[in-house]
Amino acid sequence: MRKGLVSITLAAAYVLGMAVSAGAAPARSLAEVIEGAKKEGKVAVRLVHGFKEKSMNRLEKEIREKFGVDLKINYTGETKMTETVAQAIMEDKTGAVPPYDMLSLSNHIAMANENGILEQVDWKPLLIQGTNPEAVNDNPLMRGSLVYTTAHFGIMYNADKVKPDEVPRTMADLADPKWKNKVGIETGGGSSVRWAFVLGKDKMIATYRDILKNGAITSRATTQYNRFLIGEIWFTRLSSTFLGTARKQGVRAEWQSLDFSDITEFAAVVRKGARNPNAAKLVALYLASPEGVKFGSEENGYGSMYYPGNYEHDIRLQDQKQGIPEIFTCRKTDILEFYTSKEGRSWGKEIGLILQTGGGGKAKKKK
Repeated sequence: MRKGLVSITLAAAYVLGMAVSAGAAPARSLAEVIEGAKKEGKVAVRLVHGFKEKSMNRLEKEIREKFGVDLKINYTGETKMTETVAQAIMEDKTGAVPPYDMLSLSNHIAMANENGILEQVDWKPLLIQGTNPEAVNDNPLMRGSLVYTTAHFGIMYNADKVKPDEVPRTMADLADPKWKNKVGIETGGGSSVRWAFVLGKDKMIATYRDILKNGAITSRATTQYNRFLIGEIWFTRLSSTFLGTARKQGVRAEWQSLDFSDITEFAAVVRKGARNPNAAKLVALYLASPEGVKFGSEENGYGSMYYPGNYEHDIRLQDQKQGIPEIFTCRKTDILEFYTSKEGRSWGKEIGLILQTGGGGKAKKKK
């Protein structure tokens, strides 16, 4: 792993944690949150995209039956977290009342906290019985976040095309000539920044170029997914969030983590100054509970590694069986710091350009 880059000392981490905690709301009981949500009666949330109106009807029903709270949930699908945080920062600077009570973010929470736009909720005293306490992220940079779905980043492959003992185990294996023109790589530079940080930038770029020379197809994640469905590619390197959907489409889709188990967590956070903070907390607490993860799995196809019975948990068990080390993107301070740094953003642009141009690293001239 690349060392010495933008890491902070334990003392600095402690000071940061104290600074964030200083503005935190006093710990409250779940009962108090429930009573507050009853008075508010509504909530505006941004959740991972893919839910439908009937999904929110079901969520309202389940919360009503479990807590006796009749909530009207106004849902918006989250697709561009960086832009959402930028907009929230601008709202805070202008004194505007947040249009959303609850946001769904990943590593972007570190930037949101740096700009003071989130309520620093102490989730542990509020957790619904049965909730895995690992859902609370204790990293000082990620304070106030409650994880309700997770994702891995590796390769999804077609089990009808590839034998189990032939499945690549490292990024470099994707450059094997026998997989020529059968590999897809999504062009987003964000995940590649993490991998370059862990494996080394020069190694990462060299590996990408070898894979591209082997005829790999590059495109946006959704296009990768569609090409995988029709059998144009046998492997696609992207988020595991596509795995459940591919299986529902009748494809024998399986998963393999490469080099390391790259784990991303998506968490609910409450906006500072939210109109309906208690309702936002109640929705977040429910989504992070076993019942809430079951709801999300059935309504949206996502999973959580913290509970059995879904593909995310299965991936974690498979990685552990294979002895693949876990790296939690949202819990490692050095990765979080670098990811949002000027150098990290520069790496993302450089790697993204290499993928978009087929390995040349130079923008193609328009004809």
